[in-house]
Amino acid sequence: MSAQHGPPEGDRADVVRQLRDLSERSTRYAERAGAAHGLHRSDLTALSVLARAHEDGRAPLTPGVLARALALSPSATTTLLDRLERSGHVERSHDEVDRRRVSLAMTRSAGEAARAMFGPMAASMDAAMDQFDDEELAVVRRFLGAMIDVIDAQEPRAQDP
Repeated sequence: MSAQHGPPEGDRADVVRQLRDLSERSTRYAERAGAAHGLHRSDLTALSVLARAHEDGRAPLTPGVLARALALSPSATTTLLDRLERSGHVERSHDEVDRRRVSLAMTRSAGEAARAMFGPMAASMDAAMDQFDDEELAVVRRFLGAMIDVIDAQEPRAQDP
């Protein structure tokens, strides 16, 4: 393995370009799929956060936790949740002990919509992975994990005037 510093060149630049293309195309697909189901991009992101919390055993989330995860103001989060509740994708419930505490849950229709939007894509990706053996997929998993760690560690900086 070689350590390279500075902007990537050659094959490394191609890999960075492909990662950027994958990210941009995934975003555009999600926007089109969401629009086809009457959902904004922020709706999909919120539902993704709620689904991940459920998968990770951190559900239910509160509106405050969701707001922090999405970097939204409380009023923007309320607007988002109102829209998701009206569309039948999220339910808000009050804690029986502390009525001020609100919990969020995805509905069955949200799961059905997600499967309709992203199920075919996931199946196609799974079929595409058939081209790779387990060792190759292990390298891809390790690589993608490293790229995710790099992105998570970055803090965007404002450009100097």
